[in-house]
Amino acid sequence: MIDGVINALRIDARKTISELSRELDLSRTTVQKRLAQMEESGIIAGYHLKLGDAYQPRTFQAYVNLVMHPHLGSQVVGALEGMSELEALHSVSGKIDLVAIIRVNAPVELDSVLDRIGEMDGVRDTDSAIVLSTKFDRR
Repeated sequence: MIDGVINALRIDARKTISELSRELDLSRTTVQKRLAQMEESGIIAGYHLKLGDAYQPRTFQAYVNLVMHPHLGSQVVGALEGMSELEALHSVSGKIDLVAIIRVNAPVELDSVLDRIGEMDGVRDTDSAIVLSTKFDRR
């Protein structure tokens, strides 16, 4: 039941309670209660702005892999958290430590952000990839 609601909202998070109840063959009251329970328990953590196709082409998105010095991770994360250009920061396994997702309005801004990241104490190495197109995004 929870997975059904989550899957339906992943496809279209703007569905009304009525639409969800019809799609899932549940009463409106049941769907409302399940949504409230998922919000209260932290399964649904919030609702966020998702930029549309009309805005996306006017920006540049890049994925930046970071390798950090041991014992300086929290310092780097704290500095990155203060950068408004970062949409997300992920800790990952493997040879890299973090993956930052960056969105800027122009290539010169991306260059500046990459320079600032590269100059941070605790950052040993970076590698970046500019997103050319998005085939689909279910987030």
